Amino acid sequence: MSFKKILLPLYGSELAERALIPALALAEAMSAELVLLRVAIPLPLNLDPSLYARVVRVRRNEVKEYLRAIRFRFSFANINIETKVVVGQAARAITKFANDTEIDLIVMSSLGHSGIKRWIYGSVANEVLNTANCAKAIIHPHVEIDSFALKRVLVPLDGSQMAEQAVKLARALAEAAQADLYLLNVVSGTQILEQPVPDLPGNDGVSDTEEAEATAYLLRVKADMATCPINVLTQVTTGPTVENIIDFADDQKIDLIIMGSHGKSGFQKLVFGSVATKVLQSANCVTLVIPGQRD
Repeated sequence: MSFKKILLPLYGSELAERALIPALALAEAMSAELVLLRVAIPLPLNLDPSLYARVVRVRRNEVKEYLRAIRFRFSFANINIETKVVVGQAARAITKFANDTEIDLIVMSSLGHSGIKRWIYGSVANEVLNTANCAKAIIHPHVEIDSFALKRVLVPLDGSQMAEQAVKLARALAEAAQADLYLLNVVSGTQILEQPVPDLPGNDGVSDTEEAEATAYLLRVKADMATCPINVLTQVTTGPTVENIIDFADDQKIDLIIMGSHGKSGFQKLVFGSVATKVLQSANCVTLVIPGQRD
């Protein structure tokens, strides 16, 4: 699994531009094309026609110059950088452009402005997350990106096919960037059992059997990467899933978390789907979510 085209929507703000460094790092690691997209908000239709044309011309020139300046700043990057301008409502325009041009990954800041506009641009990221067909990576304002580098990549696993798709992408990224790959299985002890297990569970409600099975599962996944020229580390933790993922990422100074958006099917799909969403919202590092198949 790899990315050929990565999209970075820009709003003209410093917060939005914080996504540039992670986007460049991901594009360079995957030898992907990086597309810088600026969405221009439509003008009111009741403007005087001559004024409308003049304002449109000025805005278009300003946007093009802005994108040219961004591309020039990162001309040292060993990738192809394209610039595009579209007109429309931000989230819908971003999603339509991504779907129409076969974008593989959208990288964006969750908030493009401060104050009253903070809510607006936070909702843009949320809408893109819910509507775009491709993978999405989100960078929150609290995420430290000045020294961002792909050195440590984390994949939380739950035994599902969708979660293991994330391993394929993480392996490709880790190999390209020569990064360490961490595989984490959080045993929450929330399974609904018809018969009690013979082992006495610990404080987290997790039995020794569950922990042993989780450890064996991670070792099988690691064994499949025996020929992979990177350092692969495994860890099983117990307790609340989201908190364990975030704490582990903080403790290990993880640079990128890669998750599947739906780890299970049916009812459990909602559980893991909410895990991905909560990690995306709360993680202190860049988080990338691969979309699952919709029912």
